[in-house]
Amino acid sequence: LTTLMTSTTKPLELTLAIESLLNPLKRFHFPVHELAMMISIALRFIPDLLDEAKRIMSELADYSLDATLIRAELLFIDGYMKDGHALLLAMLDNDDIREDFCFDAVDIYTDYDCFDELVEFVEKAGKVLPDSRELFREMAAICEERSEYERSVIIYNKLIDKDPYSLQDWFSLAKVEALLKHYDKAVEACDFALAVKENEESIISFKGYCYYDSGQYEKAIEQFLEYESITKEKSVAYELIGECYVKLDDNNNALKFFHKALDIEPSNSNICYQLATCYYELGDIQKAVVYLRDTLSLDSRDDEAHSFLGEILLQEGDYEEAYYHLSKSLELNEDDMETMKLKGEACLHLEYYEEAVSVFETVLREDSYDLHCRLKLALAYAKMGDDANAERQIQIIDQMSQSSDFSGLPNEKSQQWKNVHGAIQSLKRFLLDHIDDSENKESLS
Repeated sequence: LTTLMTSTTKPLELTLAIESLLNPLKRFHFPVHELAMMISIALRFIPDLLDEAKRIMSELADYSLDATLIRAELLFIDGYMKDGHALLLAMLDNDDIREDFCFDAVDIYTDYDCFDELVEFVEKAGKVLPDSRELFREMAAICEERSEYERSVIIYNKLIDKDPYSLQDWFSLAKVEALLKHYDKAVEACDFALAVKENEESIISFKGYCYYDSGQYEKAIEQFLEYESITKEKSVAYELIGECYVKLDDNNNALKFFHKALDIEPSNSNICYQLATCYYELGDIQKAVVYLRDTLSLDSRDDEAHSFLGEILLQEGDYEEAYYHLSKSLELNEDDMETMKLKGEACLHLEYYEEAVSVFETVLREDSYDLHCRLKLALAYAKMGDDANAERQIQIIDQMSQSSDFSGLPNEKSQQWKNVHGAIQSLKRFLLDHIDDSENKESLS
């Protein structure tokens, strides 16, 4: 690829292309132009360097393990994966083979994405090396990176068979089982790990996470209380317990633990946000606003806090400040369509009708079946005095309600469209019964 690129691209074009990619670094006074020139020059020497390396290795009568690794990688670079793999397998028959050479070989396999060959190499290495546990742990980690969790489980179980008292392997097994959502097995692996070493904070807290993720919030609370009793990170424990109570809809107990957490860590914006949520659920809007303002004073770039505060202020009729916070939230996360709709509402109240139209049209480009948004768009057009576009939106609603298949929509949205279809038909029947003019009747039909 390097040869192809350097032989088909002029040096100046290559330098300019690299410089363009690195341009954002200029704001930090980084010497972008100089670095781009250095990279382009270095790229031109890569093919020559590789050819020189091959020539040297072909002339060198060196069959050490280091030389074998170099020869194998050169074969991988040239695309001769099968020959390179055979050379690495043969390396394992050398009496001087050590674990560090095997790790170098693993790096070669992963660099060139030769996973099946890697599996074969590690299996053979496991039979040759006196202690191959670290190699198998590396193999398990590679499987996790590839999301091949079942294979990781098999490897960790083999490691545990060799050493049932390995805290590291029991904990690693627990984490992989949790990734597979096998929470009972994950908890069981945590228990075995804790049998090896009691009061291990990381395992006790992870066991709590397993209960939390599996919806067993009462057990998670018990586990996090145990974690709280042994850890110095009391604030973390209290916050986790508070989150469990939120899941149980017990906002009063959640508040108690969130306040404990905040007393220890008053600069934690996430705890302030959690408190705001609880107070809002309990109907204490004033305190919810106070803690949202505290959240933003600690982290002014929290888009969710801006959106939540904007939503509350919109409900409370403070449209100017609502508009400010909703706009700020969208500056930080422009893809949040729920916040976009709230901003559209604020624009209507503030009589920013053109901006309201723009906002609602943006939402409808993402979801054309958002009935509430389409009605608001029609209202915005009407408020602007653009009756033609307002009428057009109502016609679209009418047509969609009659011709669309709503089976693919969420139940709530599907029911909304069915209701509007029924309402429009009822309205039409009523008007047809009460209109005498035959031309208007035909138009209405």
